Amino acid sequence: MSVKPTGGEADVMTDALADRIMLAMTDLAGALGRLHDQIAQQLNMAPTDLLCLHTLNREGPTTAGTLSTRLGRTTGAVTHMLDRLEKGGYVHRRPHPDDRRRVIVEAAPEGLHRIAAYYKGLDARSRALLSGYSPAELDAILRFLTASRDDASAESEALRE
Repeated sequence: MSVKPTGGEADVMTDALADRIMLAMTDLAGALGRLHDQIAQQLNMAPTDLLCLHTLNREGPTTAGTLSTRLGRTTGAVTHMLDRLEKGGYVHRRPHPDDRRRVIVEAAPEGLHRIAAYYKGLDARSRALLSGYSPAELDAILRFLTASRDDASAESEALRE
């Protein structure tokens, strides 16, 4: 059973383009996954460790419990991961200001600089590609990517339940 709407010739052309976009997104996700895995290997860390650092870089300091939820890992696994990252100089822990039982985890700037070096080329090439689009096109791309990320996050949450 097809979930695609049927219609006239314009719908068929739009549908074919949507199919190509969906395939390109799958290919992009795979390529980025391989890149992240290779960077994690170069840094002698697990891919989830790298994801944790991306999360801390993007969202700022947080608790281990919040990281556990965000990364979909047990609190015990997150504690071991943070031990590794702290030993490697990638994160710092400090006491929570309001709760002595908890700690705040933050990415170490020097660790983030080491990681950023691996993304320098991709960043430059991506910015060069984006320079070929108008502000309106860039806005459409951003809206699509943001909505797609939100949908993927919702699917992930639904699978966890």
